[in-house]
Formats: sequence, structure tokens, C-alpha cells
Amino acid sequence: MTNQHPLTDEICEEISLRGISITMPIERNNMREAADWQLGKVIEWLDENLCNYNTGTESCPGFFWPMSRLTVDLERAMRPTNTQEEES
Repeated sequence: MTNQHPLTDEICEEISLRGISITMPIERNNMREAADWQLGKVIEWLDENLCNYNTGTESCPGFFWPMSRLTVDLERAMRPTNTQEEES
């Protein structure tokens, strides 16, 4: 088994916003680093928040959000609507 990043050169080319089919190796590496960083943030958010959702296995009393809401909440957490300009 290889330790190859799942974001292959071909995928980097497909999602490149440059409008040309050739990306530089540093750009592909930056894309991979960004993907890894984002994945870490998702895992961190899930670790902190997944307990608030009803996965069908909790036997604890109390209120849990339905799992269908998880995607919406995760997207909001990962893509906040405020920008640095708005915060200034």
C-alpha cells in the first residue's frame, strides 16, 4: 500500500481555477496541504459537536439534533459567511 495523497495531480488539474490545464508542483502541493488542513478542521468540529446529533445509538435522555441537520451545521462551520473585511 502506498502513502499517496488522494488528491492526485489529475484531480488538482480538474479543480484548478487557472483556466489552463497545467498547474505547477507547488500549486498541487498547496492544494493538498489545504485539503489536509480542512480535513483536520472537520474532524475537530465533529469531535466537539457530533455528540449533539442523534445517531440512533444514544440511549441518553435529552435533546439531539437529527442527523439530517449535521451537513447543514458542518457546512456553516466550515464556510462562515463573515469575512475579515466585515469583522474590521
